[in-house]
Formats: sequence, structure tokens, C-alpha cells
Amino acid sequence: MKIGVIGTRGFPEIQGGLETHCLELYTRLAGNYNIQVTVYRRKPYINDRNKNTTYPNIRFIDFYVPRSKNLETFIHAFLATVHAFFQGYDIIHFHNTGPGFFLPLLKLTRSKIVFTYHNVSYTQKKWGSLAKSFLSLSENISLKNSDYVIFISEVLKSEMTKKYKLEKWKVISNGVNLPLKSADSDYIESIGLTRNKYIIAVGRFLEEKGFDYLISAYAKTGNSEFKLVLVGDTDYPTDYSDRLRALARQNNVVLTGFIKGAKLQQVYSFARLFVIASYSEGLPIALLEAMSYSIDVLASDIPANLQVGLEKNDYFKVGDEDDLKEKILVKLSGSMERDYKDLLTNKYNWDTIVRETYNIYKYLKN
Repeated sequence: MKIGVIGTRGFPEIQGGLETHCLELYTRLAGNYNIQVTVYRRKPYINDRNKNTTYPNIRFIDFYVPRSKNLETFIHAFLATVHAFFQGYDIIHFHNTGPGFFLPLLKLTRSKIVFTYHNVSYTQKKWGSLAKSFLSLSENISLKNSDYVIFISEVLKSEMTKKYKLEKWKVISNGVNLPLKSADSDYIESIGLTRNKYIIAVGRFLEEKGFDYLISAYAKTGNSEFKLVLVGDTDYPTDYSDRLRALARQNNVVLTGFIKGAKLQQVYSFARLFVIASYSEGLPIALLEAMSYSIDVLASDIPANLQVGLEKNDYFKVGDEDDLKEKILVKLSGSMERDYKDLLTNKYNWDTIVRETYNIYKYLKN
């Protein structure tokens, strides 16, 4: 079976929840089943860390695109769609609505189209009115022209199945691996951190992630015993990312930049508290990753975070820095370790996710 994948920046070592999703999904699919996978990547994100990485039965096709908020996804999706048109794929799997604008062109081929809906892009604060209109149109095109739709959360499924009459769809969540905690702490010590004496937040520097009011809430706690660490970066410079860095510097917040592998493992392993302050999410992999390290967590009370099924005192009112401040102080005064293993194993298991995705491919091919 030949599969083409459009909509991700690529993997490995590329920032983003969608990129993590594709890494975990396609390496398992290609490794465990009789599948040849072609992943279309964006050259600006390919570097010395990832350009020579290979996986069994996975081929990468890399196209140059400008790093641009408004043009990058559009241009890359067009180039990938044109290439895919002539490849004779059995399945072409699109991820998210922006790339799905070109999806109807591939309906002219023998390929079946699978579309995974990760988040509602046109609600994000970074987009202007024209971009929001385009993304809304792309959503309509993507959902109406796909042979099968996968939603990563019940929240997205409920919203979209009310909005559109879909015949074939399924909820298949994001997943998470259960890691071993790091025994080493040399990296965190090199950036001025002490074991169990810091709070972390993870993600790209986008307005909907709420990092700015998280910093303000942290500053209001007046607690200098615990540092705040932001793990992540921006894909391209924006006014918001510049303001966020300035705010971080003013409040002695540690910025690690984009990290993966052993460095990220250390940061998770010795964190005292994880906070996700997002205004919108699909199903946040960063939250699941923090839980996999048994870290105590605080999450904004948006539907995507509520569906994870945490305890009541693990949530705070989204956008309310005073409520977040109080919840941080309560968390830091309480117990440290949490055990989410059963929840993660039962609901967010990559092996189950891969099997369910493969069954959709097999159904469409037959």
C-alpha cells in the first residue's frame, strides 16, 4: 500500500504537535505494516539534525517554501499536491484544513483521501480576517471532499458533525509514549535550573498558547524559589514573539528554545509543575507528554483540555491570570508526583491509534 502525507512541516526534530503526531504515526505504520509512506516536508525546517535521518519504508520529498505565516502552508500544499497527483498513491492523507484547499485536485486520481482534523485554525489569534475566511473555506472543502475524516478529539467531532453532514468519520486521538525519567541533570543545570524547582510550559510562541498571561501570573505569585521555563520558539519572527521574549527577560523566565531528545527529557523529568495556558487546542500532545512524566499539571479550562479528564483542581479559568496565580501557589504547596499511567495507557495509546488508522486505510483500499 502506498501512502502520501501532506500537511506537516515534517519530522523528526521539527517543532509542533502535528509534527509529533506524524512522527509517531507514520514510523509505526511503515514499520509494522506493508506500507510505503511518502512524507512531504518543508526545506526551511530541514537541517543538520534531521536531514540525514532515515526510517524503514518512509521516503521524504522536500520542497523549498518561504517561512511565511500567510504563504508557507499554501505554497507547500500546492507543490505537494501536484507531485502527489502523478504518484499513484492508494491513500493520500491530509493533515489540517490549510493544505486541504487543494484536496479536490486529487479526487481526479485513483487515490482515496483521508483527512485528519487537528484544530480549528480560523479561530487562532494570529490570523487576519482574510486568512480566517480562507481557512474556513478550506475546512469546508476538506471535510466535504474527503473519503474518510479522522478527528483527534470528541470536541472537534461534536462541532464538525453538527456543522457538516459527514458519512465516514472516526475519532482517533493523539497518543503519548510512557518514557523513562532521565537520571542526568547536566543540561538543566547548564541553564540555571535545579531539580524540582521550576515550572514549565511547552509550545510554539503563538498568541493562543497564552504564554504572556502565564508569565504575568507567575510574576504575581512573588515566588522566587521556583523558576518559570518556556520550552519552544517561534517558526518565524512576529510582533507577539518579540513581545513575549521581552516579557520573559523582564521576569527572569528561562527560554530554552526548541529542544528535543535528551534535553527535553531532562526538562520534563525534573519539573515541579507543568502549565498549559492555551485559549484553543485540538488535543494537546504537550499536556499528554507532561502527564507521561507524572508531573503535576495545571490546564486552562477550554474544552480540549477538559476532555483529557483531569481532576477539578487541575484546571483554571482560561485567560484569568489571577486565578492562575492562585492555582500555581496551591500546586507548589502540595504534593509533587501524580500517576496518570492508566489514563494514558487506556485513552492515548499509539499502538491502538496506529491500528485504527491502518484499518481505515485497508477499508478504503478494498
